[in-house]
Amino acid sequence: MDLISFGQRPDIFATNEIEITPEFRRALDLLEYTKENIFITGKAGTGKSTLLKHFCGNTGKKIVVLAPTGVAALNVEGATIHSFFQFHFGLLEGRNEEIKRLARKSEIFHNLDAVVIDEISMVRADLMNAIDLSLRKNVGCDRPFGGKQLIVCGDLYQLPPVVASDEEKNYLFDRYGGIYYFCAPVFREIDLKKIVLNKIFRQTEDDYRNILEKIRENSLSPADLERLNSRCGIVQPSEPIVTLATTNAIVERINTGKLNELNGREMVYDALISGDFGAGDYPADKTLRLKKGAQIMMVKNDSGGERRWANGSLGVVKNFGADYVEVDINGASYVVLSAEWQVFDYTYDRQREKIEKRTRGVFRQFPLKLAWAVTIHKSQGKTFDRVIVDFGRGAFAHGQAYVALSRAKTFDGLYLKTPVQYKDIILDEDIKTFHGDKTEVF
Repeated sequence: MDLISFGQRPDIFATNEIEITPEFRRALDLLEYTKENIFITGKAGTGKSTLLKHFCGNTGKKIVVLAPTGVAALNVEGATIHSFFQFHFGLLEGRNEEIKRLARKSEIFHNLDAVVIDEISMVRADLMNAIDLSLRKNVGCDRPFGGKQLIVCGDLYQLPPVVASDEEKNYLFDRYGGIYYFCAPVFREIDLKKIVLNKIFRQTEDDYRNILEKIRENSLSPADLERLNSRCGIVQPSEPIVTLATTNAIVERINTGKLNELNGREMVYDALISGDFGAGDYPADKTLRLKKGAQIMMVKNDSGGERRWANGSLGVVKNFGADYVEVDINGASYVVLSAEWQVFDYTYDRQREKIEKRTRGVFRQFPLKLAWAVTIHKSQGKTFDRVIVDFGRGAFAHGQAYVALSRAKTFDGLYLKTPVQYKDIILDEDIKTFHGDKTEVF
């Protein structure tokens, strides 16, 4: 496709807030000025979410922005797939009673230009099949996705969809041939174009980036592995440093143990939840327990103009009161107030002929959590100055090692609790095959 043929158009994506690289510009033009079905991907740290948010915030198209989990939906200020389409949780077999006719959203479906889905690596084949069936039914058009443009974003080399049991896995393989979104039968009917972002913003060292790329593709040489494992056994710095672990149980044990070691009064903060926020998939702790000296991680970007911290910044609690927490981040002291997260649904405004977001629920809590340790899963999308990677008894999932080892900004900021072994680097060959088959636009 010749992107130059778009010609002179108003620059609706001009901004001083992010760097619009040439590949960002080409991607934005393709998203805005064509009806192609598009998969935006790239290595960790290439700005996939930044690009998607910028497109969604400035596009002239009528879109809905969806994600497979509550936290992912909050990150893109959209809705969950399940809430928008009113799917039940668990395995979706595509039965007629599972795919509801959503009369109240009729105008949305008929006026919609594109469906945008972030964190597509976490979307299973059965869920994508249900999305296709719901769009066909509610748009009233028996074409793929009801004839609407599909824009999906994510890195399939990172963490895979959750499959709850061997029975579910067997069902997905028997019916779809695999667990991933691209195994849904609709993708045999469409040509999904692939946009690959290549410029890495997170790491600047070529040596480290090359090692990470080889981990991603499971092509690490013995010399590369030796270089990587040179980060094992190094004395850890005294500054805030986070441990990435494979399971919730390990993380809970580390954080609870470290908190209990601290002297002084414990402060407990309960979140305020209103409306239909959904249960369990919260952006911060429902009950937050803190002591002075506790290591914390910010879980929301600073909403003020100063941008004093980012989502993932590490700090230490210096003081607290009923309505504030004082933290030290990189030697600077900040007073943190409670923050608000909103979950959305969509409605159609006839007068303005626009699809509008409507707040469905609100969660209010201090935007921080205990963070001597976090799970590898919850570290996805975050960047740390210093990180300890603890695979425990070994990595056990596709992409787990790649996600963990790519969180540090620099090679010197990476610390290994135990040496990485080849068995920790797990790559699902279905992902490699899919990427090789897709038409890359640029």
